[in-house]
Amino acid sequence: MICCTLFISSCETLSDIEQGASKISGTMSKGEAAGGSATSLGSVDFRKDEVLCSVSGNEAREKARYLPALILTAPTAATGNQAEVMYPDGKKDWTYIVLPSRKANEADLKIGESVLYMYYQSDDEDMTQEKYRNSSWSFGTVTSTDELFKGVVEIDGRPMLVQWIRIAQ
Repeated sequence: MICCTLFISSCETLSDIEQGASKISGTMSKGEAAGGSATSLGSVDFRKDEVLCSVSGNEAREKARYLPALILTAPTAATGNQAEVMYPDGKKDWTYIVLPSRKANEADLKIGESVLYMYYQSDDEDMTQEKYRNSSWSFGTVTSTDELFKGVVEIDGRPMLVQWIRIAQ
């Protein structure tokens, strides 16, 4: 619960007070109210040139697990169609599947659509850049959009926050 004290001077009108209160409530996020640093939706994303890369071997695209990574060596016939990548922790590896992606928008989220979601943290409202970039990603299917107006969809029957869903390109 957030408590706020407004000091009202005798020259303020009710309209001035309402505008001030709405500015206060509109600028303080849950993270700021708790004393943490808030992260806006637009600022939590992969870094420039990061793509999702499979970490689970040479399996089907829809069954693989993915991590964000930078491509060091593009896949070619000479590399066995594998890309050399570097993950956020600095580890280098070779991978078969490289997926450019973008954040989903409401128009992308239709029942039956295949999307990428954070396997463990897609319901975490207090996402940090570090958690976002170090999360394991998986493919899933949108199974319900009944709460899309709340920023939530179901993927494979699990509620997920829309702001953390991605679309493979």
